[in-house]
Amino acid sequence: ASVVTKSCATALAPCNIGKAVKTAVDRDERRRNVIIYGVAETSEEKLPEKDESILMEIHEKPTIRDCCRIGPKKPDAVRPIKFTLGNADIVQQVLRKSHVLRSKEGYKRVYICPDRTKEERAAFKLSRAKRSIAIGQKAQCQDKSDIIRSIITKYE
Repeated sequence: ASVVTKSCATALAPCNIGKAVKTAVDRDERRRNVIIYGVAETSEEKLPEKDESILMEIHEKPTIRDCCRIGPKKPDAVRPIKFTLGNADIVQQVLRKSHVLRSKEGYKRVYICPDRTKEERAAFKLSRAKRSIAIGQKAQCQDKSDIIRSIITKYE
């Protein structure tokens, strides 16, 4: 009985409740966001129009509520674009059709992904690295496997 009392008191501590609420709110906000990687950056770009043209390539025309580049501007790097849609269902519909871009001319290196937290990005990178090792071992690609193993040990 004392073990239950102690664990309940710890779980119901104000800092744990606040953290849980913050996590839930953050997750809810991210569910409506989409990230696009690989879109070239220009000095006079109009992001909503760029996003709409990319979405038209996958035959989607949702209303974009907000749109911006993520991260500091660097001359040798292309920053991803984050945009917000009306609801999570529309985001899922866009993500389901995102693979169509790979077959379109000019969009082969453009990727549409969900907005993930730092922890989710690390877990995704880890699972992708493990998948690459399995594929690399089948193809006898030892050099790549060593690099991927170092990534896995970093995130585990």
